[in-house]
Amino acid sequence: MIRPRNLPDLIGALLFMALGIIVSVEAYRLESYATSVMVGDHTLPFLLGIVLVVLGAVLLFQALRGKGKKGTTAVQGAAGTETSSDERKRILLCLGALFLYVVLLYALGYWAATLIASFLLFRLIGFYRWLTSFFFSILLTGCLYGVFIFWLQITFPSGFLFD
Repeated sequence: MIRPRNLPDLIGALLFMALGIIVSVEAYRLESYATSVMVGDHTLPFLLGIVLVVLGAVLLFQALRGKGKKGTTAVQGAAGTETSSDERKRILLCLGALFLYVVLLYALGYWAATLIASFLLFRLIGFYRWLTSFFFSILLTGCLYGVFIFWLQITFPSGFLFD
């Protein structure tokens, strides 16, 4: 057996393919409760299971044929480059921004929490300037509000500070 050069991708691919198969089998079991083959509670899980299997197969193919660097001991990123301490710090700050979003969503509600969290994430991930990040966060918040409130008619939390 040829040992793959990218073991984490191989393991991830096999796990996602297995998860996709499990989800598809469970969706097939739900089909007996549906009134139609194409419409029902089983359709989305089945499609997601198929997507997981296909993308897992693509990742498996890339993991088996990928070229690995020999003799490297540093922490490797997704593209094979070394991860610097600045990138690790930025990842932790993004995780902190998401936790802050959860707290702010409960306290301030959707509008303010999404505006603040998306602004922070645009700054951290996108390296945008302050004004550009603010503009994109307003645009993202407005678009999500339009889709969920007007189109899908789902209510968002208003926050206990504004009740």
